[in-house]
Amino acid sequence: MSFFALLLVLTAACCHATWNYHLKKANCGRAIWWLVYILTSVITIPLLLLWDPQALTRITPTGWFVILISAPIHVVYALVLQIGYKKSDYSIVYPTARGAGPLITVLSAVVILGDAPSLTGWCGIFAILAGVVLLTLRTDKGADLSRVHTGIFWGLLTGVCIAGYSFCDAWAVQRDTGLTPASFYFPSIVVRAIVMTPFMLAMKDWREQVRSIWQNPVSRRALWVVTLGSPGGYILVLCAMTMAPLAYVAPTREVGMMVGVIVGAILLKEHLSLAKISGLVAMVAGVLLIAFAH
Repeated sequence: MSFFALLLVLTAACCHATWNYHLKKANCGRAIWWLVYILTSVITIPLLLLWDPQALTRITPTGWFVILISAPIHVVYALVLQIGYKKSDYSIVYPTARGAGPLITVLSAVVILGDAPSLTGWCGIFAILAGVVLLTLRTDKGADLSRVHTGIFWGLLTGVCIAGYSFCDAWAVQRDTGLTPASFYFPSIVVRAIVMTPFMLAMKDWREQVRSIWQNPVSRRALWVVTLGSPGGYILVLCAMTMAPLAYVAPTREVGMMVGVIVGAILLKEHLSLAKISGLVAMVAGVLLIAFAH
């Protein structure tokens, strides 16, 4: 990877860990994602058209198809991640998801896109797999095994969603679809809002959920952090995908795992065991090997 692409991905990883921390701290329901999608749409679409009035007209039918496929996967990802944070610890769900996601993504990129990693790249992939295994099979004495296993389950399910949208999004910006990172991502946010609206309105207490988010300072802060941090960080990832293969970009994002677990241990007072540290070291080592592979 080039230095600039690497810098973009590392910055995005820090953004990702930051908004995930605020999301976990707020402990909101699915309404927060609905509000994030609506606010992002209202803010970004006018800015996109002001910056490039022809942005949407240049999108090919294939480009619109990818947007319509990617957006629902992102919605499922957001809901699954939120459930995981409600049922288990941030420092279990976050690293499991961010370790499993790129592993599946890399294998998909190799098989479907032909992004064959070098020997160093493969070493990085196996190091990530070893880290996931360490997180899965080892736990603290006296820990709530049910809570750990629940966190791993939801983390792995989140990882499957990550792989799904990563592949779609890389296809969108790397192929001849007429899409740029901005003209792909921001219309996709609008589709997400549309997809999620019927499910929200079907909930009897959706007004109470929205009202509680606006009235609670912690939830309101999380809303704005996610609204700014999630699109901002992912746009950087999409830009990096135009400069480097998906097989390298996707795993390199997971440097944010170390930030996420440290945040969980220090700010959320979650226990950081030796097994967890070993797993994270293995995954981060794998990410670094992939980052510098040719």
